Parts: sequence; C-alpha cells; structure tokens
Amino acid sequence: MKGIMTRGALIFFSLGILAFIIYTLLDLLVKLWRPLITSLTGRDYLVIPLAIVFTVLVIALIGFIFSRRRLFDRFSSFWARIPIINWFLGEKRIPQSIHDMPGALVRFSDGSYYIAALVGNQKFRNKSGELENMYKLYCPSAPVPWSGLPIIFAKREQVILLKISFGEVYGITTSFGRSAPEILEELSFEDDDV
Repeated sequence: MKGIMTRGALIFFSLGILAFIIYTLLDLLVKLWRPLITSLTGRDYLVIPLAIVFTVLVIALIGFIFSRRRLFDRFSSFWARIPIINWFLGEKRIPQSIHDMPGALVRFSDGSYYIAALVGNQKFRNKSGELENMYKLYCPSAPVPWSGLPIIFAKREQVILLKISFGEVYGITTSFGRSAPEILEELSFEDDDV
C-alpha cells in the first residue's frame, strides 16, 4: 500500500510540475503576443489560440531558414558583418559544415597518397614574400581516427579533391580501406566551388 501511495504522489507531483511549466509558458506567450494580436483583431478571446499559432509559425520559420543552405549562408554572412559577433565567434570560421567538405588525396611520395578530408583554405607566405594558397586537411588514421597524423597543410598542387564526403573518408579510414568505393573520382570545379 505504501508503494502505491508513493507512486501516486510522484505521478501527481510530476503532473503538477508539468502543468505549472505549461501554464507559465502559455502566460509568457500571451504576454508577448497580446499587444500585436489585440491591435490586429481587436478581440481579446483570440489571444491564446493566436499566440500558440504565431509561436509555432515563428519556430517553423526559424527551422526552415536554418535548414536551407543558401538562406543560412546569407544569414551567417549578415551576422559576420557585425563586429561584436565576430569578436565572440572569431573572424576565421568555415561557413559550411565540415561534413559538406570533400575528401581528398594528399601526395605522400611519388605514386602514394594519404586520404584526407578538406577542412579549409590557408594562406602561406614563402621566403620570397609571395602568398600561396594551401589546403588544410584532416587525415584520420586507422583504426582510431584521432590517434594519428590529424592535420595536414598542403599546397594545392599536392592535393586531388575527390567526389566523396568527410563521412566517407572517415568510414574508409576506420574500415582499413575496405569500405572505399571501387573507383575514386576527382572532383571537378563544376561540381563544387572549394
């Protein structure tokens, strides 16, 4: 009997907390949306349902913007122009996800290559003062991808970009090369601008 009473009290207490959270959230939404809804409709009884509808629409709009690549890139470039945002986030950021970056072969010696994933570009000043463009690449090792030679800076002529993703490079490495596609295809500049 004591166990039943304890379970019942815990369930009742949990439901009470949940009801309090929903009530507080709904009260906040009503206070937030009330001025706009009453100015648009002039009816006070529509505040609660329209507050819920407007909140769901705002959440859906934010989700839509951040799930669309071009919209997210435009939004990111807009925020990147604000100095305080750059100060907090750092000026040098890769605008896209690392998982969208292509895989690559990095020349190791004549006829042999490392497999790696492109993570960004790097400018390099040589002894004569000229700037050269280089690639930054992540080269996972087998069987534990984070235990070996992790980052490579390579001149562009030493790198062959491939039509495979970061995830596929990771899979090839952890499977000791068994999951490699039968043919590795070179990425052309029409496929992606890197």
